[in-house]
Amino acid sequence: MTSQELPQSAIDEIVSDYQAKMEQATVLKDCGHAFDGPAFIIKQFENNWLDAMLLVTSDSKSTIGRDIYNQYKVLGKIDNGHSIYPKAEEILKNLTKYVNRKDVTYRLSILKSDEINAFATLGGYLYITTGLIDFVDSYDELAFIIGHEVAHEDKLHTQRKVTKLTLSADLSNRTRVQIFGDIAKGLNSTFSPPFDQIDEYESDKHGFELARNAGYDVNKFADFFKKLGKYQKQDLIKKLTSTHPFAEHRKKCIEQYIVNRQ
Repeated sequence: MTSQELPQSAIDEIVSDYQAKMEQATVLKDCGHAFDGPAFIIKQFENNWLDAMLLVTSDSKSTIGRDIYNQYKVLGKIDNGHSIYPKAEEILKNLTKYVNRKDVTYRLSILKSDEINAFATLGGYLYITTGLIDFVDSYDELAFIIGHEVAHEDKLHTQRKVTKLTLSADLSNRTRVQIFGDIAKGLNSTFSPPFDQIDEYESDKHGFELARNAGYDVNKFADFFKKLGKYQKQDLIKKLTSTHPFAEHRKKCIEQYIVNRQ
């Protein structure tokens, strides 16, 4: 079939998808770094390719997520008796009413660590550290952070990260799905598998929407980045090598979302 034979509905869908990518790239350019807009467009095409290259079932992802959780449990890292745990679970329940993918069961755990961190693993398993709990100043700020981690799962960022590494691995006598599981567990041998900067922006935006829809105060969502920004030195080399955008750029995006969506 030639390009002229494509049905009009398919052409309209392609054009609409492209226009949406361009619109989002403009948003990132305005509130982020000048490099972020073009990077966003490239990222979307990569995502489509990764999704087509390896199918991983929901059951497989849940099993991997549970195995990672059990590893932390054996190491004595889980602190779900923490006083804030019931409130954090309540926040998670409120947020997940608004996710796109309804086939995921989300589970939140608290990890004993002074590191200021939160992250998501496969199968809807989410983690926040005791260091993060001490760092945040409000439940609204915490809701945004948990929403950001929910967004990593809802937007398939973890799956795509592992798929990308799997496709670059030597299969030997093993299947891609087997290697996928090993890589997923290996990424979490230390806290927080790194995503790229575009994934982080997308999770900020989707996390913002989840927490806003759940009724939390959007004016508190950027507080985390305001505090982080005090400790960050911005330079081009760091921008090109970091897995996370600068806190100042992320803060500006949140502020722009508040203006555009209230």
